[in-house]
Order: sequence, then structure tokens, then C-alpha cells
Amino acid sequence: MDETLSRKIQVAAAWCGPAFVVFYGLSWVVLGHNYPPPDPLFSAQELVDNFYVKYRSDILLGQSLSTALGILYLIWACQLTVQMWRRESTPILSLIQLTGGVLTGWVLMFGPVMWAWCAENAGTVDPALIKAVHFLAWYTYDMTYMITTVEVIAICLFAFFDKERPALMPRWSAVLALFSGLSFLPLTFLPYIKSGPFALNGYWSFHVAFISYGLFTAIIGWYMVQDLKRLKVPTVPGVAQAIARVQFGA
Repeated sequence: MDETLSRKIQVAAAWCGPAFVVFYGLSWVVLGHNYPPPDPLFSAQELVDNFYVKYRSDILLGQSLSTALGILYLIWACQLTVQMWRRESTPILSLIQLTGGVLTGWVLMFGPVMWAWCAENAGTVDPALIKAVHFLAWYTYDMTYMITTVEVIAICLFAFFDKERPALMPRWSAVLALFSGLSFLPLTFLPYIKSGPFALNGYWSFHVAFISYGLFTAIIGWYMVQDLKRLKVPTVPGVAQAIARVQFGA
């Protein structure tokens, strides 16, 4: 591939991080009426009447868009892997970041699919089924946090061990990423916590965790773009060739 075209594609992929924060935030939070999410203590009928029927059109559109827009995070994570890989002698942190990013991208799309189904069928199927699907989506969305936490641990370690200058990202941005990943730890006990700051709609588990998550994604994405604009980057070798070069010193 032509080097200029390769650079343009990579810059676009890096901008997918900030774009994800803006557009997924609008579709999932605003249109999806997830600010805040519905009360976990709602009965099945209250959940249907006070949330899914009341905001049906907005939720259906918002969650449908979120299902599509979640892919932006995956693209951003792939590009971050490329830029980390260039700086690692053995790309273990890059691969952990890639795996966590890909799985996080899937979670970001799976939950909205379930909530869109709830909005479509609320009022026509048993409210107990709506509530079951609703919470299945939330448990999958929140309790699988460790795939993202492992991803940001890899990012943080990379930022502190990276000796090349200028750095790909400032260390404070990686610490913010780590803080966000660790802030999800209380979600381990989500089935036991129905109210207060650590409930799924609570101040810590919803506001602190998700706001810091959006901030680090947008900030690191911006630094990725600056790194691409600053450096003369050759076309990236394939995975097999890159591993071979590391192993055999080519």
C-alpha cells in the first residue's frame, strides 16, 4: 500500500476514538435515555411503563445507532495496537490491548441490541421477559468490565515502559485510563447492589466510571493522531513478518 494512503487510513482510525466518544455518547446516553439508566428496583411493569413504552422511539433509534457505532472503538483499538507494536520489542502489551479492545467493541454492540429489542417489544410481550432481557444486557455490559480493565493495564504499562521519545502518549493519560479500568471493579458485585453509588445507575459505577472511560479514549486518540502526523511511518508489516523480525532480529 502507498505510504501516504496508509498514513491517512491510520489517522482516520485514530480519530475513531474521539468520534466514538461523541457519537456513541449521543446515541447511547441521550437518545437511549441512559442518563441515568432506569432504576434497578423497578418492577417489571414499572420498567416497561416508565422507561421502554414512555421513551420507545428514542430508545429504539438510540440503541440501534449505538449497535452500529460501537465498531468505532474496535477500529481505534486496532490502530492503537499498531502504534504500540512499532515501539515494543515483543508485542505482548500490544496484543493484550488489541484483544481487550476487540472484546470491548463487541460488548458495546451487544448490549444495545438487547435494549433495542426491549423497546421494540415492550407492551406486547410479558413484562417479566422485558426485565430479564434488560438486565441480561446490563450484566453483560457491566460485569465483563475486566476485558477493558486488562486492556488499560496494558496501555498504562506500555506508557511507563516506552523509552522512545517523543512518547506516543503522556503517562498521565495512561494513568487516567488505568483509573477508569479500575473504577469498574465494584461492578463485580452488581447482582448484590441495587441502590447507592455502586449500583448500575449509581454515581460511581455510572458517572465516574463511564465519564473517565470516555475521557481517556478521546485523549489518547488525539495523541495517537499527533504521533502519526509527527513521524514518518512506513507501511506496517503483517503480524507474521513483525513477529519473525522480533524473533530472528531481522
